[in-house]
Amino acid sequence: MSSILKLNRLIVMKSGHRAYDQKFHSGLNIIHGSNGSGKSSILDFIFFALGGNLTKWKPVAQMCDTVFAEVSASGTKLSLRRDVSTDANQPMFIYFGGLQDGLEAAADGWQRYPYSRNDYSKTFSQILFRALGLPEIPGDEGSNITMHQILRLMYVDQTTPFQRIFRSEDFDPRATREAVSELLCGIGNNQLYSKRIALRESRKTESELNTKLTNLLRATANLGENFNEGAFETERSKLSQRIEMLQKEIEGLHNADIDSSQIAKAAEIERRKLYDTITKERDRLVGVEREIASLEFEVLDSDLFAKHLEQLLRDFDRTAATYLAIGEVPFELCPACLQPLQDRSDHQCHLCKEDLPKEDRDTKLFELRMDIEGQMSESLRLKEKRLERLSTLKMEAARLKASMSRQMKQFDEVRNASIDGRTALISGKSREVGKIDSRLDELSKLSDLRQQINDVKEAKQKASGAVESLRNEIEALELAREKRRRQVKTRISEQTKRVLEMDLEEHNDFEELENFDFSFEDDWFAINGDPNITTSASGMVVVKNSLFIGLLLSSLQDQQMRYPRMLLLDNVEDKGMVGDRVRNFQKVIADLMDKESQPHQIILTTSTLNPELEREDYIVGPEYTKENRTLNIQTGTARA
Repeated sequence: MSSILKLNRLIVMKSGHRAYDQKFHSGLNIIHGSNGSGKSSILDFIFFALGGNLTKWKPVAQMCDTVFAEVSASGTKLSLRRDVSTDANQPMFIYFGGLQDGLEAAADGWQRYPYSRNDYSKTFSQILFRALGLPEIPGDEGSNITMHQILRLMYVDQTTPFQRIFRSEDFDPRATREAVSELLCGIGNNQLYSKRIALRESRKTESELNTKLTNLLRATANLGENFNEGAFETERSKLSQRIEMLQKEIEGLHNADIDSSQIAKAAEIERRKLYDTITKERDRLVGVEREIASLEFEVLDSDLFAKHLEQLLRDFDRTAATYLAIGEVPFELCPACLQPLQDRSDHQCHLCKEDLPKEDRDTKLFELRMDIEGQMSESLRLKEKRLERLSTLKMEAARLKASMSRQMKQFDEVRNASIDGRTALISGKSREVGKIDSRLDELSKLSDLRQQINDVKEAKQKASGAVESLRNEIEALELAREKRRRQVKTRISEQTKRVLEMDLEEHNDFEELENFDFSFEDDWFAINGDPNITTSASGMVVVKNSLFIGLLLSSLQDQQMRYPRMLLLDNVEDKGMVGDRVRNFQKVIADLMDKESQPHQIILTTSTLNPELEREDYIVGPEYTKENRTLNIQTGTARA
């Protein structure tokens, strides 16, 4: 399925008033006016509204507050809102439906999505990717490709050096450019992307296990040789011998003549201390067990809810597949009264007669699916936190029970003993036996800890094996994708040459166009093997824009490409290009795109409009001047 992105309307707000409000159409959209009238600011606002990360605003644009955009994303209508700021990574508010409805709804129905990934919410890039039918793919340093990165290959701005393809930014890893171009050109497949994500997750697991192992080894480092295999068994044997010795001493005390009131008094103090400690631990244990029971119920409820949501998604997908296969099934009779139904419009529900355009229906279905997936994600996140808490509480309960058991035994010995010195000494020896029993319990826990370390080592080895296996599988898939890469590059090169050959001959900057080559990942393009191409800056501008038109044309012809079929061109006449050449290039774009039947959108700015293109189906807004600027922030009245 092709990815299609179309801007329907753009509104820029300043202090509660509309500084800009225009509707856009399919095909070629031209914003025209004199230099300095603010045309570039409008394309910056579009870039930002669609998810671009923009912090350096032009002075007038920076005075605005908010930008709204209504878009159609592969049949789904969405309204987007972002606040103008010089801070990076601004969030996005999304309304599932038309912008007019969103504006009338005020804050109701608008959902906030962050720019960057977290454990609590999907990002707005994930929502827009789903609407466009784009798979999530990993970028650099564990991040996923964002809308910002996609838009860098859709926006030809004036600030990027004209020798570069991607819109420039300070941090620009080659791996990111490669991932973006592969995604948009349909190079590779979902299996490759999923294995790349699986590799990233396996590396993360391997790293977490390595950290856990390091911490466990660090925590046991002071035990030295005592933590080696067999050390615990040696200590157990010595402690067992000590218990036998104490038992003999206790037998000896039974035959000794001992009478000490002071010893008996100390035993009474010990009884009180033991009783207070046992009472506190009992109260704590009751609270812990209540929380365990509550969490276990919540985990069970989460499981049932997750199964319900999974079934909803399966039913949802089956219904969608059935609808695609057989279409809408109309009722001839009312299911309530069995009377014949009247004729209705194709855009109406044949039961209730409500207007129901297909785009709105698709939007509601998309919103419903995103809501279900969001609930599943949140439910799983909460369940994971509850399970972690449950594990901690169960360990605490086990510790409290073991501690209470030991102290109850000691308390019974002290409580039942006669208050004479002999019995007090016997109780003291018995308590020492109890301490040894406690140490034996500790040794058992240390033995468990040693086993845990061995288990983590084994898990880490498995994770390392999974990483190596995925690397090999990805390498095999990458070898298979090279054929597709060559096909796409050839198509884009041919389409670019087709555009270049329509440039005015008298302004042509190269004698003969034998071949056109480029590299998205290395961010360069060349004619006849020469990346400098020409000494003419205007010639470089023509070549660069021709490449983007060639890329768009290729996406209209190649259904495997996922390029969103949208271009923002703010640099078609830069670097001193003469007027005749500018007007010819505009006409070339219009003529080429008019021949294409597949949906697409180009938004272009110019100060030298070709008179032949001054038509209602091309022009957006009036002709702007320095006095009649695109952004009317003085009075706050929108330009109509």
